[in-house]
Amino acid sequence: MSMKKNKWVIYGSYGYTGSLIAERAARSNQTVILAGRDEKKLSEQAFRLNLKYRKTELNNPDELDDLLNDAKLVIHCAGPFINTWKPMADACIRNRCHYIDITGEVDVFESLKKMDYEFGKAGIMALPGAGFDVVPSDCLAMYLKSKLPDAISLEMAFQTSRRLSSRGTMKTISEHLGRGGLVRRDGKLIAVRSAWKTKKIDVGNGPVSVISIPWGDLSAAYTSTGIENITVYMAMKPSDIRLVKVSNLVNPLLRSKFVRTLIKKGIELQPPGPTEKERESGKSYFWGKVKNPHGETAEMRLITPEGYKLTAESACLIAYKIASDDFKPGYQTPTTAYGKNLIFEINGVKSLNQGEWHLTWHGHFKKMSFETDSGRMMRVIFNPRVASITRAFFMMKKTN
Repeated sequence: MSMKKNKWVIYGSYGYTGSLIAERAARSNQTVILAGRDEKKLSEQAFRLNLKYRKTELNNPDELDDLLNDAKLVIHCAGPFINTWKPMADACIRNRCHYIDITGEVDVFESLKKMDYEFGKAGIMALPGAGFDVVPSDCLAMYLKSKLPDAISLEMAFQTSRRLSSRGTMKTISEHLGRGGLVRRDGKLIAVRSAWKTKKIDVGNGPVSVISIPWGDLSAAYTSTGIENITVYMAMKPSDIRLVKVSNLVNPLLRSKFVRTLIKKGIELQPPGPTEKERESGKSYFWGKVKNPHGETAEMRLITPEGYKLTAESACLIAYKIASDDFKPGYQTPTTAYGKNLIFEINGVKSLNQGEWHLTWHGHFKKMSFETDSGRMMRVIFNPRVASITRAFFMMKKTN
């Protein structure tokens, strides 16, 4: 790439999440350009952060080309991404500008993946899901795959401490109302009812009720690990789970333009998102479990900073890497580009596995595993059908 292409563009910089990313980027030594459709909001933000800006319409290819022609990368923050990813991705290819976004929408991952050849031919990387959706869960999935390479199924769940989402997140959710859920089975995405599966899982903060959701990892984790059976869950209050189940009865109504318009008007009356205090004090918890054909399993839990804070950190971290010419051309997930330890480059992230016993069944034998503080895995296998341990051994193995 030409040496002059050193600028970062943050498109949709004045939205709730975009503004957090812009504030984080403004503290760097990078040349950052703010962009979006609303010139008034852009000018106010640019003045506050002492950055340049450019009003740009997504539906105007000429304006997009002017914006990206000398940019190294764009962090695309303007959702719902199902409506915005294509013009930005096409413009990135035309201008050889790396594409990053913060989507969690399965359809967007799948669509960008189909453009892998075009991105690779242009010598650029397209990496969707560079935030809370899906950096921590993608790293979790890849870590579990490394622990159990022959895994055939993956379950993941997460819980956040925030009391509300940003307006942008809620608008994205509203776009998908009435469409039901998704799971991956035998490598294919399968449509299911909303809250198709419910259970209780200890995601790291005690057992909570969770429901299956159409999360971006149904695409990203499949690309990263190759595991063909994936279900993703989100923690939710039992009363809210009942409402989600009831919503299946009125899906056609929820898909109507009239209802969606009413919902979006209601969203505009909500606070923009979590307060700074809530972002600084909040935590997110992730759990994952893989299983192989023999019934053996591996589990892992992560604790991370609050989701929106994490998104600002992880999106900028990936942008820094690209700015340093650390990238892989073509379509990538967080871990195919940067490996399973990417999440641990962010302050405040830690594994909750150390010092825990995990019990799994393997035929007539029960296996107990214990991960020590030194990062070694100790396993004991015994037959519970007899009073004493009939077969036991210790196997010490370094964890990556």
